[in-house]
Amino acid sequence: MRFYTGDESGLIKAVDIDHKVSLLEAQAKAAKKARADAKAKANAKPDEKVEIEDNVLLGVKVETFNGSISKQRHIQQMNMAEYMGDSAIFVARKNGSIEAISKATSESLYEFSEPGFADAVSVKRNGRNISQREYVGLGIGKDGFVSCTNLGNVRFQKFSADVDADADIDSDASKSSGFGLMKLPVDVVRMRAHKDKFSVFAAGGREQELSIWDAETACVGSEYAEPKCKPLFRSENVAPDWLGLRVPVWITDMQFLDGNTTNPQMVVSTRHSHIRIYDAKAQQRPVHSWEIGKNPILNIVASHVKPEIFYSDNLGNLNQLDLRTGKVIGGFKGISGAVTDIALSEDGRRVAEVGLDRFLRVYEADGMRRMLHRAYVKQRVTGVVWDWEVKDIDQDEIDRQETEEIWQSMDTLGQKEKHKREAKRKAKAIA
Repeated sequence: MRFYTGDESGLIKAVDIDHKVSLLEAQAKAAKKARADAKAKANAKPDEKVEIEDNVLLGVKVETFNGSISKQRHIQQMNMAEYMGDSAIFVARKNGSIEAISKATSESLYEFSEPGFADAVSVKRNGRNISQREYVGLGIGKDGFVSCTNLGNVRFQKFSADVDADADIDSDASKSSGFGLMKLPVDVVRMRAHKDKFSVFAAGGREQELSIWDAETACVGSEYAEPKCKPLFRSENVAPDWLGLRVPVWITDMQFLDGNTTNPQMVVSTRHSHIRIYDAKAQQRPVHSWEIGKNPILNIVASHVKPEIFYSDNLGNLNQLDLRTGKVIGGFKGISGAVTDIALSEDGRRVAEVGLDRFLRVYEADGMRRMLHRAYVKQRVTGVVWDWEVKDIDQDEIDRQETEEIWQSMDTLGQKEKHKREAKRKAKAIA
């Protein structure tokens, strides 16, 4: 299995894990090597130099795929998609650049820099001061991308766009040039694009309700201004609490649950420990709302196989939730830092997480939810994508091959009788 991780230092790393090597076996081998290295160092003569290689877990290979260490190239958003027919990794960086990197050659295929992204800002919103821009969402399609910042600046752009076109905001010149801009309220926390139609995206944030837009019709200006049309859907706050007080709004993440791009179903997480499901066909308020624990929920990923989600909070807890009942199915242990991103395998049977503790971990998504693999990537990781193109042999196939090997190694009944007769003849001849 292969993963690509992005970190705060601006590096993209490729992590290859041999699924046949269990974590216990890898840890045992690493411990044995550590003891051997310590013994060699202790027994070395004063003038003897002992070279000790990095103790990497068996079956785990971590190498820098692209980039050089630079805090200004901090990766804030990460995605995998196609660029002009080539499989590529897309990243949005702290310096305002959006880049497509070839998986085959690790070279840059496309790069766009947002004008004035690194300029200092001072915006007061919701009782706090925002001093810098950052990307909160990046959606990729076959011919373009849609991006969003925490200041609410949304850009819808084709890869072939002429961004220098001098288009008037009230004209369609920007649309013919292949790009369009729009402005959402300040303090957007998260934006997600629809997997089937990247121009359809959802956004929400602090004191900002969930809204779903079609960027092709909403982003028609050459300046960041109010959208030219109404959203496809805008949620409404839940009813006041039992004291009659307004419930604060603080959306942290969202996921599309179906293929409908006009009236979709969505699952949303909040900083106030809520998981909510919205149905654009039914009503503006959530059709289901559950309070899960007491910690702020920061990231969610919806399974593409079962009606469930994986969510993480600010204390390094990763859990699994059934969307039919709103009950927590189980949790994943061994995480020592806040989780920043989650990825699922193609068959939905495994889940991977990365976070501030600098580890990538792979777990069973069902059963005992054991930790299957672990890799240390040195930097604080901000994003991860699971490369589904690198196929692993399914567990059923592994069991079948092992059974075949056992049967092939066994003698047939006739061969056993023949071996016994030959052994008796040899014994008589010796006697």
